Amino acid sequence: MPGNDASIPLSPQAGEPQELDLLKWLHVLAEHRWFIAGVTGAVVIVAALYVFLATPLYSATATVYVQSQGRQPLGYNPTGSGSWMEEQKFYNSQEAIIRSEEVMQEVVDRLGLQNHPGFIGAKDPAQVLMGMVKVENVRDSALYKITVTAPYRKDVARWANAVAEAYRDKTLRDAVEYLGKANELMLAEARRMQEEYIQQQAKMANSLQASGSYFPQNQKDILDKRIEALELKLNEVTVKESEVGALVNQLRSASAVSGQLVDIPGGPEDPSLQAMVTQYNQLRQELAKLSVRFTPKYPEVQDLRARVQKQAQLILGTYENQLAALRAEEQDLRDQLAQVKKQGLAFVEGASREEALSSSGSAIKKYMDLLYDKMRELNVSSSLLSSNVRIVDHALPPGGPIKPNKRMTLLMALMLGLMLSVGSVVGYQYLDTSVKSVEDIEERLGLNLLSMVPALTEETLRPGTEAFQTLRTALIYASQNQQNNVILVTSAAPREGKTTVVANLAKVLAATGDRVIALDCDLRRPALARAIKPSDDGRSKGLTNYLATRESRIEDFIQNGPHPNLFFIASGPLPPNPPELFSMKRFQGLIQELRKAYQWVLLDSPPCLSITDAQILAGMAELVVLTAKYRKTKMPLLERATLNLTRLGAKVAGVVLNGVETHSSYYYDYYSSHHYYTTGTEPKRFSWLFGGGRQSTKGKGKAKRPAGGEN
Repeated sequence: MPGNDASIPLSPQAGEPQELDLLKWLHVLAEHRWFIAGVTGAVVIVAALYVFLATPLYSATATVYVQSQGRQPLGYNPTGSGSWMEEQKFYNSQEAIIRSEEVMQEVVDRLGLQNHPGFIGAKDPAQVLMGMVKVENVRDSALYKITVTAPYRKDVARWANAVAEAYRDKTLRDAVEYLGKANELMLAEARRMQEEYIQQQAKMANSLQASGSYFPQNQKDILDKRIEALELKLNEVTVKESEVGALVNQLRSASAVSGQLVDIPGGPEDPSLQAMVTQYNQLRQELAKLSVRFTPKYPEVQDLRARVQKQAQLILGTYENQLAALRAEEQDLRDQLAQVKKQGLAFVEGASREEALSSSGSAIKKYMDLLYDKMRELNVSSSLLSSNVRIVDHALPPGGPIKPNKRMTLLMALMLGLMLSVGSVVGYQYLDTSVKSVEDIEERLGLNLLSMVPALTEETLRPGTEAFQTLRTALIYASQNQQNNVILVTSAAPREGKTTVVANLAKVLAATGDRVIALDCDLRRPALARAIKPSDDGRSKGLTNYLATRESRIEDFIQNGPHPNLFFIASGPLPPNPPELFSMKRFQGLIQELRKAYQWVLLDSPPCLSITDAQILAGMAELVVLTAKYRKTKMPLLERATLNLTRLGAKVAGVVLNGVETHSSYYYDYYSSHHYYTTGTEPKRFSWLFGGGRQSTKGKGKAKRPAGGEN
């Protein structure tokens, strides 16, 4: 046979992605069919009780149309604004208005619902009715559906119509109230404006009287012309004063220098002054002629010069008098101009006040005219007032109840029951950490599944025998054709069937003619003797007796098994310290001696996690077989056991899955193949759904029942 290393797995590596097996999940659901049927049936029964015991409810619906801006006088707009947002607010608020306390109370009063059986004893019948009313806006429209739901078939339509009518009447009352208040406010405002207008007219008259002018526009023109004339006159006087002042300064300068004569311009406007200037110029001409003929000291020259200077002084005095007069006239003009400007300023202030009073009076008069126009419009339009709510469809009596919907409720209950039950099964499968499939071992642990042993009963003798034959074949490959023949069988926790596996594996190996010896190394709770049932009656002596006595021989403790080539060594008396016994060189020598004498040496040990015995034995064994209980052994414990054994250097050949239910979906493939090779026919894949899940061995020959146990 090929020599394969036991450390090389024969199955897919851990973590290798696997495809979703829908058929497997179908089997899982079928396994829990009674749970699914029970939960679904319970939910359906509860729903049926509700359907047949609940009070039937009836509903009727009335449809109304709400106009956002009705034909109202004075621009009455229920939305308050023409914007899209305000209009949306208006429509959204109508649902609350329809179900308001005022509308509900009006319906109660109109129909006398306080005496109706459904409202007798209620503290607030309007609130009770409000709970029965539902308002819904038809999408993208101004239509509202008013639905009344109650257990009174003959009344719901009448109540729905009453709610629609009460809502319509309420909107009309609101409009009438609005018009009444508007009329009162406008009348009061008109009276106030009239009084204010009268006061403004009185103030206007008093202001005109105080200003002294009843022609404000003419008065302003007069003042403007007077100011213009005074300014022109002042400019002329100022220019003339400047000319005369310059001449006076020139004459004064000449007089300051003795004997100097100056030219005096002619053409003065004053005739007397003009004559004086003419005479002055003639005297200067005569003086010039004499000065040519005579010296300056000549008596006639001096006399004539004196006359010229005297005439110049006379002219200077005349100009000085004229300058003084011009200055006085200038000052007088400035005073007059200032007085006229002051009068103009006072007039402008008075005119501004009069204009303001006149504008205010005009505005008041316009506002009064507008109020009177609106009041006339109110009087004309009040008779045309209509509600902005119109009933489109009246509610009709219902033909049948809307709740409970028996068919739909039972169907939903069936679906809910299936969802709850199936969801619980799926959730349990994901939350359950026990070993329950080949994938749990091969994918998570990366170990080989050596065999899948069914729960051993009279009906599973053939599948059980075949399972141990499969285990024998796997061990032959893993042991490299019996080169590694010391095999330790252990488990992660107690009561996982390791003793049963050792006993039945020993029988199957011996049945092929190989010499097999099984050692009960469980020195705490030995059970292998009960499982193998040796032919010799020597259960009280065993391994511990051999190890305790140096002179003893192992042949004295080996017992014959129930089959040829099968031998057995019992545990013997229970010692207080099993690990010390297994650590003895005598025990190690025993293992080497048995390895040479037998083709298979099987060691049954305690669990490897809770007790160190199995870990010591794993160091002496050449192969380690882990057993796991179907739907009992927890994966974290099995992973921990595998990790511990691997760290010790033990070669874990694989896992034997014990106690598998034959009707389990995980066992189907193995069981169907065995059924085919033993009967020549394939079983129905879901035959156990209808009670055919267990196969009989009648007529197929009898097989000896394998040894069973929990250890």
